[in-house]
Order: sequence, then C-alpha cells, then structure tokens
Amino acid sequence: MDPFAVELTVVRRGSYDAGERRSLSRDVERGLRTRLRQGVTVRTEDWDAGDGWQRERQRHVLLARALDAVSDEPPVFSSWSAAVLHDLPVVDARLDRVHVLGGVRDERRGLDGVLTHAFTIVPRELVSVGGLLVTDVGRTVIDLAGGSAFEAGVAVADAVLLRGLPRSLLEQAVDLAGPRRASRRIQDVVAFAHPGGESVAESCGRVGMFRLGLAPQELQHEVRDRQGLAGVLDTFDRRRRIGTEIDGLEKYLNPALAPQGAGAAVVREKWREDRLRRSIAGLARFGYREARNPALLRPVLAAVGLRPEQHRPALSDWAAEAALAHPRVRR
Repeated sequence: MDPFAVELTVVRRGSYDAGERRSLSRDVERGLRTRLRQGVTVRTEDWDAGDGWQRERQRHVLLARALDAVSDEPPVFSSWSAAVLHDLPVVDARLDRVHVLGGVRDERRGLDGVLTHAFTIVPRELVSVGGLLVTDVGRTVIDLAGGSAFEAGVAVADAVLLRGLPRSLLEQAVDLAGPRRASRRIQDVVAFAHPGGESVAESCGRVGMFRLGLAPQELQHEVRDRQGLAGVLDTFDRRRRIGTEIDGLEKYLNPALAPQGAGAAVVREKWREDRLRRSIAGLARFGYREARNPALLRPVLAAVGLRPEQHRPALSDWAAEAALAHPRVRR
C-alpha cells in the first residue's frame, strides 16, 4: 500500500452537511473508519494494512498527511518524521507522534500527537515529499544525530551514504545547522558513517565493535576461492583474516527471499558458509540483538579471536577508514 495514495476524509467547515458528519462519526464508532486527528479519518482497513515496520511507516505517513490537511500553514516535518518520509531507517523511535519544526509561539505546540522542535532552518534545507514539506536528507541526518543515540544516528547516516549521496552533503548540512548542544556527537556521526553499512544491524554492530576497542574493520569484503565469489563478509579484520556476518531469519522465512522454502535456503547458506570458512581464518555470526548490545557481542567475537587492541583505536581511526570507502558495486 502506498500511504501517499490512500484517501483521507477531511471534514472542514461547509465540506460536509450534518448528516454526512454523523455518518462518518458512526463509522468511527463501528470501527469502519479510524480517526487520525480531529476532522480527519481514514478507512480502518487502510490504517491496518501491512505489518511490522511497513505498517508503522505507513501509519506515520498517514498521521503526517492528516496534520498537513488541517494546518493553516504547511508544517515542516523533521527528525523521525522526516526520516520516515525519506524512507530512512529509524532506531528506537516512537512513531505515534509526528515531528515538526516550529518556534516557541508556534500554534502546533502542545497539540496531541505532535512534537515540535524549535530549530531554525533555511529554505534550501526543505524539499517536498509526496506533497509534504520536509527537511532534506542532509538536515534530517543532522537532526537525528543530535537528538538520538550515537548508533541511531550512524544507522541513518550510513543509509544516506549507501544510496550514493556524498559525505560532503552531510558535512554541508552540519555547517548549515550551526552550533547546538550536540554538535560534537553530530560531527562524530558524520565522520563515523560508512557506505558499507547495509542495514541497521550492521551499523549498530560496527558501533559495538568500536566500543569494544576493536581495530577498524573493512566492510563488505569479497571472499573468492577457486569457484569464484564465495561470499561477501559484513566486516573483515585484514590482519587476523577474521570476518563477521550479521544475520537475520528473514532470508530463510520470507518467501520472497526463499522461494524454494526455508529448508532449501538453509542448505544453500550452509554450503556458502563452508566455502567462506575454508577461505579465511575465522567467521563469527550474530544477530540484531548482539549488534545492539556490546556485552552480548564481546563473547561472540572473542570466540573467533576478535579481541580489543592493546592500544584502543580512537573514533578518528574508524572515521579515517570510513572516509576512504565507497558503496559496494553489486554484481
């Protein structure tokens, strides 16, 4: 479902007669329609469409469209709302409220379901997404980096670089945003961001490795043997020749990714993993849970010989590795 194409019913003065308004209210009471905010409803089947992250994103877009529909002046969507509208990853975000920019006296401050951020902005930092006014990608990364945990900022910055957008776009956004309380964290996120972070789990796992004191890793390292390409490691320690893969169950359980069934997918993955293990000195596999928690990640890495360096690498060491990287060309 395209949430930008879903029809919203907006009741304005004179747009519906009393009977029609009562009919809409009865539909809400009967569960046929869902009220997004005062004066705006949507069919409940559209509100409930999809599942998981897809449904969360669709619902947030509908909430943003509802606010825009009843606002006298077009709101500027920012922060997590801008990330959703740009289809960027969000980590640990509550999406039951929409985020907008506004001043201290903004009429939207205190509105139910709306969180207002009092930051200044220049016109060049605004774009239109589906008819909504949104902070551009660079400014969105900066706002999230300043207002969320380090790994959440890295995940969204990685995603921007993975799309092929230049790091200079983020650096320019830092300059435009100007000084703020979280300026140092914002600069660190932009420096640490890497186009080889191809998922939220990979981004968080890389942050976890840094926090554990590991040396900078090569991302998306291709491993080849006599048969050709054996696989692509999410991270690779060149000195120790040890790789890691951040794994999930979706590639086994999602019919789109495993059209021949989970069993066949597991067998193929086993063969691929055997080729990898014959070509390198060690391989660690872990999931999103370990990627988000360094205490859980440490023993997984230690089991294959990935341990903290004697001289703990600084963030600048990881940033230097990231600055030389380019998005991997997929074959």
